[in-house]
Amino acid sequence: MEQQKAIKLQITKFSFYGFLKNLKFFEPYLIVYFAMSGLSLFQIGLLYSIREILIYLFEVPSGVLADRYGKKTELIICFVFYIISFVIFYLGSSFMIYAVAMFFFGLGEAFRSGTHKAMIMSYIDHQNIKESKSKIYGKTRSFSLIGSTVSSLISIIFVLVLPNLSWLFIIAIIPYILDMILILSYPSYLNDRVDAKFNFKEFLRQNVIAIKFVFEEKKIRNLLVNSASYNAVFKTIKDYIQPIIITITISIIIFQSLTTDQNVNVYLGVIYAVIYLISSVASFNSHKLMEYISREKIISIIWVLSGITLVLLSIFLENLVILISLFILLYVFLNLRKPIMIEKIGDEVENSKRASALSIESQFTSILVAVFAPILGLIADYYSISIMLMIVGLMMVIIYILRTNFILRERGRQ
Repeated sequence: MEQQKAIKLQITKFSFYGFLKNLKFFEPYLIVYFAMSGLSLFQIGLLYSIREILIYLFEVPSGVLADRYGKKTELIICFVFYIISFVIFYLGSSFMIYAVAMFFFGLGEAFRSGTHKAMIMSYIDHQNIKESKSKIYGKTRSFSLIGSTVSSLISIIFVLVLPNLSWLFIIAIIPYILDMILILSYPSYLNDRVDAKFNFKEFLRQNVIAIKFVFEEKKIRNLLVNSASYNAVFKTIKDYIQPIIITITISIIIFQSLTTDQNVNVYLGVIYAVIYLISSVASFNSHKLMEYISREKIISIIWVLSGITLVLLSIFLENLVILISLFILLYVFLNLRKPIMIEKIGDEVENSKRASALSIESQFTSILVAVFAPILGLIADYYSISIMLMIVGLMMVIIYILRTNFILRERGRQ
């Protein structure tokens, strides 16, 4: 009984980690904030590229660092980087300053991604918990999305009472400090250090071993590329929807006592709150899909449905109701697919290499975003966001058709 209580408490801590991490009050307004500083969509794409390049460069080293020298230690370091970036974003007013902020934000992302997922999986293995990894990870991820929902709703109040949007970065520091304290309360064995002292030569050797492990194992390599390419598409296009929502809603004045900008900020907060709330339900229940259909089919079907959704989105961009509905649907697809994908990766990779493997998956995502974010930003600037979404959606559908045909041919040869 005591053990069950301890397990329940720790899973609750995992959940609240995500809740606090996602209290990024600035998130619904980030592109608005950049646009108010005079940045073009291309420059915004470059900022995202800087973030992703940093993740790419430090992702594998950070995963090895976590596996070798302690996962808790690494998460504490990542939150320090985040806080530094928030302070610089608050002080910034130009592309170059934001680039420096993105540098530290990218370091935070690199040191965080994969590490906490690996800790959850280690805990499940250590406690011999019978529930599926996707079910537990789906629950913890749903708390993250509830955090995003709460963040979006609270941010509405902040944007109405604070002098300007930059203050949202300073307020976001508070939950991140609380998250650092929460991580320190995790069981000490989750730090899971192989080496007590940092050895640079051994550190580099483990980096090479981690990369070789992924590239030599075809099944794992294919899994990570599949996961990374889908995540990259989502990360690249999701923020470009925001300017469309702003353009459509700018002429809709519901709250007469507020200015046009304040009305738009309220709409953005509410829209993102609804998106994250529905996504939370999807993530929480994603494991139930596997009662009716295999993991492989779920992963494949969601890929092509996401591509079709992007094509439809490009056609109905001027219809606010359809636009928001399809935008929500994309988030639902992501949060149904991700827990299942994480479970599949976790089942294929041994415990000692999970943080590294998940870091490499994130690294693949980063390099794809770094390459395509500025390109898609240019297409959106010089042509339209509609054409950009159409191109991405059609590419996803074509990849699905080619991959399906390849699999059928391979089966025919066997």
